[in-house]
Amino acid sequence: MLVILCFISCNNNTNYFNAIAKNDIPLKKPQKGDWLFSHKERMLTLGDYQKTYPLTPDGTRHTIYLKPIGDFSGLEWKQIELTRQYLENFFQIKTRIQQSSNNKIIPLGARRINQHHEQLLATYLRDTIIAVQKPKDAIVMMGIIEMDLYPSEKWNFVFGLASYDKGLAVGSIYRFHQRPLTPKQFNLSLQRLLKTSSHEIGHMFGLTHCIEANCLMNGTNSLAETDRSIARLCSGCQQKLNSTLKYDNKKRLQDLSVFFSKNKIENELALINADIVISE
Repeated sequence: MLVILCFISCNNNTNYFNAIAKNDIPLKKPQKGDWLFSHKERMLTLGDYQKTYPLTPDGTRHTIYLKPIGDFSGLEWKQIELTRQYLENFFQIKTRIQQSSNNKIIPLGARRINQHHEQLLATYLRDTIIAVQKPKDAIVMMGIIEMDLYPSEKWNFVFGLASYDKGLAVGSIYRFHQRPLTPKQFNLSLQRLLKTSSHEIGHMFGLTHCIEANCLMNGTNSLAETDRSIARLCSGCQQKLNSTLKYDNKKRLQDLSVFFSKNKIENELALINADIVISE
């Protein structure tokens, strides 16, 4: 009986991924300045992905945590809460927000002045501040900070930075909107935060950059490239993530559809609804 049930479940999943593959959007030829123009990357097969033994929720580690660091306005706090809701739908894993910390806890050695403003060292935040405060039940934890980030002296900035094996990441909202955040900027800024957060957490669950389709896991070099990207995982990346997290694919689509509809994120709503229709 268990063998039969497994066969039916696996077959249904295969049918689902085959169906939604028809909605995958081909990547356009990279232009100068795009991520893939200057980065030559290899796409992992499903088998290769599974051999990396990505982080998997269990009885001990089963929650995603967000750690706000810095001073946020009321509208920015609203974005963080919406990000929590979105990630819970996207990964189908309970997601919580930790108590915020002041960015003054970051020492001078992890700060620099670049492009006429102060930046914080992403690796220090990720591996020290966030790592120390990671709860025992956290499968992954991501810091969200309002200041600009840099990953090393060679880079001008980074939107986010994740560690595959440690389950730690940090992302910045600094470049997502002009401060103070206004209602007019809110929706576009929110979409940038949703994409960056789910992209970095996708890395923590073992997903590498996607080079097969227009996908959330595409690398981006700029805000313009981020805005051209979509929040949808391509069929291949969905299959990899599902092989680790074991969620109900159709429930995930329905939950995301409700979120996009409620928050008036029209382009992503259309993409998700197209997957729902084609997978039925």
